[in-house]
Amino acid sequence: MAVDSGSVASIDYTSRDFTGYRDALLAYAQQVLPEWTSRSPADFGVVMVELFSYLGDIVSFYQDRIVDEGFLATATQRSSVVAIAQQLGYQPHTAIPATGQVAFSPAPGLTSPLTLPAGTQVITSYIASLDRPVTYETTADVIVPAYTSPVPQAVALVAEGATQGDRTLALYASTSGQPATTVRVEDIGSSDGTKSQVFTLAQAPVLLDTVRVFVDDGVGGTEWTRVDNFLLTRESDLIFTAATDDRGVTQVTFGDGVNGAVPATGLTIAAAYRTGGGSYGNVPQGSISDLSESVPGVVVAGSSPMAGGADEETIDQIRINAPRVFRTQGRAVSATDYADLALTVAGVADARAVVRSASAVTIFIIGPNNILPSEGQRDAVAQYVQARSLSGVVVNVVNGTLVPVNIGSTTLPVLISVQPRYRRDTVKLAVQQAIQRVFTPPETTFGSRVSISHLYRAIQEVPGVDWAVIQMMARSDLTQSGTADVVCRDNEIPIVGNIVITASGGV
Repeated sequence: MAVDSGSVASIDYTSRDFTGYRDALLAYAQQVLPEWTSRSPADFGVVMVELFSYLGDIVSFYQDRIVDEGFLATATQRSSVVAIAQQLGYQPHTAIPATGQVAFSPAPGLTSPLTLPAGTQVITSYIASLDRPVTYETTADVIVPAYTSPVPQAVALVAEGATQGDRTLALYASTSGQPATTVRVEDIGSSDGTKSQVFTLAQAPVLLDTVRVFVDDGVGGTEWTRVDNFLLTRESDLIFTAATDDRGVTQVTFGDGVNGAVPATGLTIAAAYRTGGGSYGNVPQGSISDLSESVPGVVVAGSSPMAGGADEETIDQIRINAPRVFRTQGRAVSATDYADLALTVAGVADARAVVRSASAVTIFIIGPNNILPSEGQRDAVAQYVQARSLSGVVVNVVNGTLVPVNIGSTTLPVLISVQPRYRRDTVKLAVQQAIQRVFTPPETTFGSRVSISHLYRAIQEVPGVDWAVIQMMARSDLTQSGTADVVCRDNEIPIVGNIVITASGGV
């Protein structure tokens, strides 16, 4: 049967809400059922049309959401963003522990040196904002000398977090001839002998770099090796992967069906790991005050500032960093490659590489929320990038420089006029927060240029602002006058300094 093309109604595939579906269905009904002319909301046919339109609206909403979750730029669920990033070869960073040094002193009566084993816990004083103290652990054994006068000290490197487990396991490395090492572990299950077995760790948040897995083979336990993935491994390799999902749950996986060995059926599997990490671990000098459990003859004499702690990588940071790392393809050729590879190391939120010569590259790095990375993180970046750089190139990694930018002063404040019926103090606070957001990552990065227009745009978007005048914007290390653009060098990142605002009008 021939169809008259002139009688076929065009279909608008973009009209997928309730109104669009309702109008389309009624228009179609007018063609196939011309005798049905009632459009009363009480008409049963209209009721059915509106029910189908309502259902179509809901289905269309979920279709759009599903499509959005398939793209890095539009995904809103952390699980979707993390999964896409992992497909690009980028592993989003979990929380990073703060590190620093603690000094131990012998108490009177300690007549011989005492060894504090690695994992000895020390704590800060009570922190009201956390409703608890922060716990740190020594990363290596430290020998506290006997008491003399003047009192000697032993300095130990500590990291924020605590080792989890409910028992100890003696691991004998007979093949290497090393003495037995005792670690605290927890049982995570028994092997059923199948591929791609997954076991869940009980505590959170887990510091992935500290996860160790032991298979009880009846001779003291065999430790398996953690890898990032199974791609470059053999079927017989004693390896596992550890990953944290968007809910903060960490899972251990054995084999992928092709690569990686699987524990024999019935063998008990145990894990040792540390939990913690986060920006809350960055405490000032002298904050660590005591041992978690008293050790006779040993006291805490002081501590350095704890630094390098960072929260888990945000969705916005993942969106920016994942494509940058994918473009490197695991090798550093251009200066951009060196900076992008640095992002792969946990605790690095942004990086900028500067080529000093044909054989020297300097990488400036910064942590999440402009936190300065620790020495250990800088060393990790240098080691990782160096292994992927061109032959003969020496990689040097240093922290970026934070440059405070002052907005207004006591003699030249930022003037804002508040519209009627708006509270003056509320609008003033909102303006201050809007200015701070201009200097918040990822709005600012290495070598950023901040113009006065950026601030005006942010201020004018605040509800209740009638007009504003910015009389002064300047780097804290320059003359405090004028409103010229703030220009940063390759190693500098602008951050907000002092903000002085005078508000008028409103209520």
